Amino acid sequence: MKDIERTVLDAADKALIYNIFMYLLNSENAKGKDRFSDIADRLSTDTSYISEKEKLQFERRVRLIRNACANDPALAGSVIGNITIDYNNKKGGMKSCTFTDETGTVYVIFAGTGAGEWIDNGEGLSGIPEYNLYEKYDKIGRLLYSSAVEKDYATDQQVEALNWFRRICGENSWDKNTRIIVSGHSKGGNKAQFVTINSELADICISFDGQGFSPEAIAMFRKNFGGDFEECRRKIYSFSADNDFVNVLGERLAPEEQVCFVNASDIGGDIFAYHYVETLAGADGKLNRQTEQGDISQYVKNLSDTVMAIEPAERQYITLSIMSILQNILGGGTEPVNGDLVSKKDTIKGVIIASAPTLLSLLFTKDGNEAAADVVGIYTDNVTRFIDKAKKEQGETYAAAAAIFSQAAVMFLSPFLSRKLNTDMSVPLKALNVLNEKVDDIYVPVYERITPFFKNIAGKIKGRYF
Repeated sequence: MKDIERTVLDAADKALIYNIFMYLLNSENAKGKDRFSDIADRLSTDTSYISEKEKLQFERRVRLIRNACANDPALAGSVIGNITIDYNNKKGGMKSCTFTDETGTVYVIFAGTGAGEWIDNGEGLSGIPEYNLYEKYDKIGRLLYSSAVEKDYATDQQVEALNWFRRICGENSWDKNTRIIVSGHSKGGNKAQFVTINSELADICISFDGQGFSPEAIAMFRKNFGGDFEECRRKIYSFSADNDFVNVLGERLAPEEQVCFVNASDIGGDIFAYHYVETLAGADGKLNRQTEQGDISQYVKNLSDTVMAIEPAERQYITLSIMSILQNILGGGTEPVNGDLVSKKDTIKGVIIASAPTLLSLLFTKDGNEAAADVVGIYTDNVTRFIDKAKKEQGETYAAAAAIFSQAAVMFLSPFLSRKLNTDMSVPLKALNVLNEKVDDIYVPVYERITPFFKNIAGKIKGRYF
């Protein structure tokens, strides 16, 4: 376990709650200079317009925020400001705000990937240089000038986050005497890291599940800061769920001794929940205890390391194709904020390039096998709930089909899970036992019910034609 200063852990507890709130922040539920406890009290309880899964997630987030405010008067009394949604009129772009507590400490919080920012994530890992404008502001937030960098390994959205930070520091007269903690979750954590290493005004960065950078970007930081690089990066702390699969993408900027993994709260059979920000928190809203990195996270890191070793000219197809797919799935029809589109041809090429190392490592390496075993365990817990729900809502025939399909999938995976593991087959065997019970409970009664029907049909056919 990493020995992290108590002051940093206390700041991480507060920053975690602010980051949970960022997924609820909209133009209706918060105004500048509102106390955080007042915002928490009036968070809408109307969840009739969202799905059951989203409802449970929403209620959990609200509960964590309210519990944390009840247990921490300083958190409850902090004041929100500089609320920014869709910065620079970019729909689905940057969302950010600040919180100032009674001591004058400022928390600058960046939200995770906006609906139009997915491809920007891929650009940040691609290693392909971009043209960027860095803005300089005076002490009252007026733009002085912009500096162009023609071969920059930062992305548009990273630079935009830094420019916004510089502007609000000037507008609020924050200087080196102001304690500023920069934080964010997922892409927000990546932005927070970028802002922190590029600003003398940021005291520390607390990144939750935030991805890293391309090797080319890390080399750029080393060149820009020279002998001060190590000192600059020591301001950055990374906290992630044990099996989070995003923080391991790219090369880490945080020093290894400040990279921490914590126990994930109940993920409810949803593997993607390892990346939900609330998974990092206990019932009291505080950061969960430290633990070791999980198998899934380690596997994704090894896969990411393989991708990062590929030359940018080829690597870009992998990183951009994956993020283009996520843009289409999770973007809700929103166009990429900077107009960056990936063609179908390039998307397919990227998927093909990525498929071979992914499948081979999953099936034939120890880390891949262990990650697959974990996934099967989660899959089993999840699918049994799905089968029970299917039986209730869709009927026994539908549930039987789901049970048989699930059993076949686990049976197919089982030989691969044991190929290079020096362990028993407890995970896949448990999965098969559970699914076999479902087959016995659901499939057999259905089979017994339909068999007489088909026998009757067969008898009529035989009697008529034979």
